[in-house]
Amino acid sequence: MAPRLSALVLAAGLSSRMGELKALLPLDGRTMLGHCVTLFSACGINDIVVAIGHRAGEIGAAAAGLGARLALNSDYAAGMYGSIRAGASLLAGRCDGFFLLPVDMPLVRFGTVRLLAASFAAQPTLVCCPVFAGRRGHPPLIHADLIDPILGQEHPEGGMRGLLARIEAERPEQVREVPVADAHIHLDLDTLDAYRDGCARFARRGIPTMDECTAILEHLHPMPDKGLAHGRAVAGVATAIAEALNRHGDRRLDVELCRVGGWLHDIAKGQPRHEAEGERWLRQLGFERVAAIVGAHKDLPWRPCMEPGEREIVFLADKLVRGSRLVAIEARFAEKLSLLRHEPEAVRAIEGRWQQAERLAAVVEAAMAQPLAGVAMTADGVRGDGTCGG
Repeated sequence: MAPRLSALVLAAGLSSRMGELKALLPLDGRTMLGHCVTLFSACGINDIVVAIGHRAGEIGAAAAGLGARLALNSDYAAGMYGSIRAGASLLAGRCDGFFLLPVDMPLVRFGTVRLLAASFAAQPTLVCCPVFAGRRGHPPLIHADLIDPILGQEHPEGGMRGLLARIEAERPEQVREVPVADAHIHLDLDTLDAYRDGCARFARRGIPTMDECTAILEHLHPMPDKGLAHGRAVAGVATAIAEALNRHGDRRLDVELCRVGGWLHDIAKGQPRHEAEGERWLRQLGFERVAAIVGAHKDLPWRPCMEPGEREIVFLADKLVRGSRLVAIEARFAEKLSLLRHEPEAVRAIEGRWQQAERLAAVVEAAMAQPLAGVAMTADGVRGDGTCGG
């Protein structure tokens, strides 16, 4: 039976560093509080408690409108621990574990919550901590067995952090670190500058940073060295093509999206329908924009009347790289045809992809006003051996 999980969102504070009421600040069509509640409800966690205190009427009305239960911390000026105790009292007996998230951390990804929940379900421990780039962050997933200790201490030394540190010192095996691909577990939007930065980051939430890509490939979905080398080479070629199109073709392609799309395109290589499986993996982590590129890198739904975008650039870059070496499109597909020449259905599919790649290459070359081979030769991470001519 799956564990019953709840969430406690802390929104009782004074927002003194921000100078504005953090919980109700807008963020891409919702409030920060709205994003925190949606983070959990989208992951199937429906019992969500919001701790309120400062300006409780406004925040409480907003939280209730989102379907959350309310925990009032009347002593909110004394610090966060009172809010945790108020929320924990409402969670007692109703869950097996609960997430703990301050309202000023609304950029945490869905994938982080899902990874923590899966780890807890596989082996419940007193605390599951998300870890990115070697550092723990929010939201920890706390076992319900800790609710009584939380309620039993009114003002523990060091607050919740101190309580958890003592538990770890006594029972280190009961605190588990869960690797995630989410830099936002460290990001507090508790000042106006941080809030502005958070708004900019939110607009790009569907694209992993290079550090997040590293976390994916090292901890979540490791690849063999050959696959990593191919991904780096495709990323380099996709980047070079996108930059050339932006310079000479008057385009506004997202170069970083092309780069990470190239790097991750074969993330599920070896799985049945690896492009669809890779897309699914990345959507589960919350990287929708790059997931769409990965899902289309084998069979591209493109027609010559359509302007090439990031998806098309990664598809084309993949066809220009064999291993980590540049190769002509013709050579790449001729090799596949030779290997599968006795399978008519496979031959038809390969010929269709070949024609698609050649048509796309012609459109891209015309837009750049320069040979594709020359641009690809400038890419990082590839080895040129003269086979990319065309």
